[in-house]
Amino acid sequence: MVVLDLLAAIAAASVAGAALFLAHGRHGDDRGGPRAELVRYMGVAALAALACSLANVVEVAGGGRFAAAVGNATNVVTVGLAWAGARRLNARRGIGAATTGAVGILMLAVTFVVPADEATLLKTVGLVVFAVLAAVEFARRPVSDLAGARILVATLVVFGAFNLYRLVVGVTAGMTSALWHVTASTQITTLLSALAIVGMGFGSVLLGRQLDDDPSPGTRAHDRRILRLTAEDILRDHQRVHVMIARIPEIDLIRAAHSAGRAEEMITVLVDAAHEALPGSSSGVPARDTVFVLHAGSTPRTEAEAAVRRIFAGQMPLIDYTDTPDVTFEHHTVVDVHDLSLLMESRRLRPGSGAVPHV
Repeated sequence: MVVLDLLAAIAAASVAGAALFLAHGRHGDDRGGPRAELVRYMGVAALAALACSLANVVEVAGGGRFAAAVGNATNVVTVGLAWAGARRLNARRGIGAATTGAVGILMLAVTFVVPADEATLLKTVGLVVFAVLAAVEFARRPVSDLAGARILVATLVVFGAFNLYRLVVGVTAGMTSALWHVTASTQITTLLSALAIVGMGFGSVLLGRQLDDDPSPGTRAHDRRILRLTAEDILRDHQRVHVMIARIPEIDLIRAAHSAGRAEEMITVLVDAAHEALPGSSSGVPARDTVFVLHAGSTPRTEAEAAVRRIFAGQMPLIDYTDTPDVTFEHHTVVDVHDLSLLMESRRLRPGSGAVPHV
């Protein structure tokens, strides 16, 4: 029966971690910002909970002191990372992760040098402390103003209260007493932990939906964000946005024959050429080696392509490149920002495949 409960905890941790990463909405790790911080901390916490559950299964199967040590350490780290993540979201001093890691290492070491029951009680102390700290942090503004924060606080309060009760029973009545086995046993703790993981995962997903990405300039995610904002601006005055996609078919050969830096330089020159050829447009590289140019459509397509090629070729001597690579173009028209997002996503998955039909 205990093994089944542990397996339930494993399943809960897996689902919580998967939900967090899926809630993030976009692939890659170049986004930055509060939502990325939430996913980073709570996602690793879910993985720590998964590792804890697996270690407990190994311990029940006869894994010995090592499995117990890993289980105790990862259990404390799970709750500690929730506290550390909340501190990051509240823009407080970044001591949470270091403190959590230090406590986890200490818990790992202590389990080898003290009796198993004492190690369990020490672990319970750590869980109570971190649960209280995390609940207080999630109840602090600005995070407390967001949906999902109350669920996180309630989950942490219940989890911390149960562990405090468990600690009191263990100290006063002993871990071999009937009261312990009836109200604070490993089986009950595992079931409650699984419910706590689900609650934390659900609250984190709700919280993550309200947080924004804030990618650093120069990243693909930053270009995607700027292009979306530009599309919104154009759509306020026009019914549709014209999208010109430019690519250099030889870019992989250039990268292999010269360097990745040379290839990036070539893409940068193409971005500048497109922006110069279409004044008032917005250019960016939302996907690898693919340049997007958003404009209102006042310049005919053939003229725009010719202008980009002419300006691009004129820049080659300035970067000491003896040849002028060919540039290919696609033209699309989108009527809302969601269509643009789909178009950019299709180029991230299959650059230049033409997966989104012309309009």
